[in-house]
Amino acid sequence: MLDDEKIYDKHDPGDIHSLLFDFHKQFSIGQEIAETSDFNLIDPSEVRQVVVAGMGGSAIGADLLRCYALYEMKVPLIVNRDYLIPGFVDKNTLVILSSYSGNTEEMLTSLEAARFLGAQLFAITSDGQLSDFAQDLTFGYIEIPQGLPPRAALGYSFIPLTTLCELWGFIPDQHKAIESTQYALHKGAEKLAKDVPTDENAAKKLAQKLHGKLPIIYSSPRLEAVATRFRGQISENAKALAYSSVLPEMNHNELVGWKNIYELGKYIQPIFLEDSEDYPRNKFRMNFVADVMRELGVEPIFLRPPQKDAPFMTRMFELIQLGDFASYYLAMLNEQDPKPVHIIDKLKAALSQFEG
Repeated sequence: MLDDEKIYDKHDPGDIHSLLFDFHKQFSIGQEIAETSDFNLIDPSEVRQVVVAGMGGSAIGADLLRCYALYEMKVPLIVNRDYLIPGFVDKNTLVILSSYSGNTEEMLTSLEAARFLGAQLFAITSDGQLSDFAQDLTFGYIEIPQGLPPRAALGYSFIPLTTLCELWGFIPDQHKAIESTQYALHKGAEKLAKDVPTDENAAKKLAQKLHGKLPIIYSSPRLEAVATRFRGQISENAKALAYSSVLPEMNHNELVGWKNIYELGKYIQPIFLEDSEDYPRNKFRMNFVADVMRELGVEPIFLRPPQKDAPFMTRMFELIQLGDFASYYLAMLNEQDPKPVHIIDKLKAALSQFEG
């Protein structure tokens, strides 16, 4: 089915496939946008912690940076997905407001709270009220290209943020990692594109294994955001539920639940995201959990980046690319248009009528 060109004409009228194929282009563009921005409006010597306020596809880039720079970030970085912001926010806090549309209501409420607490402000957006606020209140902002679904603009939420943190001295130089990742994603797209037959296409094979199943994605802490991205793409693109969890934490609670799965076993598809630098005891834990699953008749899938010796950024995004394409092909198998998210639009319309 996935090798039939007609299904793509029928179920992908918005051509999400092209956005996935050209995703690598966002890396060099995002880097240039950040490097030519008014980042100097922020004095990094006055910053003691960073809070990124955003939701959904606009926040996942910050999650990825949090995991990517876990052992190198010189100041704490918190991702805030709420209307309210933490009580520790003050004049030594840099609050980065990330909203692709610029109109995300939770983020706009966070903006008001951050102003009240005297935080330093910076924004990443394509347009909307956030852009207007940045100009009116004269705080720095990056304007990223418009016209994409927020989840398809991941490069524009991750790369500018990462480059800004480099420019402010919070993390080391990222040029080689970005260049390596862009090249890898370009080559990877050629191997995962819709015209590559299923028997040669890892994303199509993965989608077939996930079809009709409930994916549960497990990872180490450094790949937690990649697992979050996996589940989000399956939900938004394929219109199907998925969940994710992290080791070793799941070994202290969730593991016990892998005993009475009743008749659910035939509908569950565990996925383990592995990396060459995973802590050895976490690797042991993954294999132990996999054996527990097999005893229940559930066979997990292990996914690894193709290039185990590439920079960690590259390895992260190789897994993300596989998940993105797999979620797209799962949408085709589910006979769903991957672009619209009608139920979210319905919720936003209902919220606009809510007085509270």
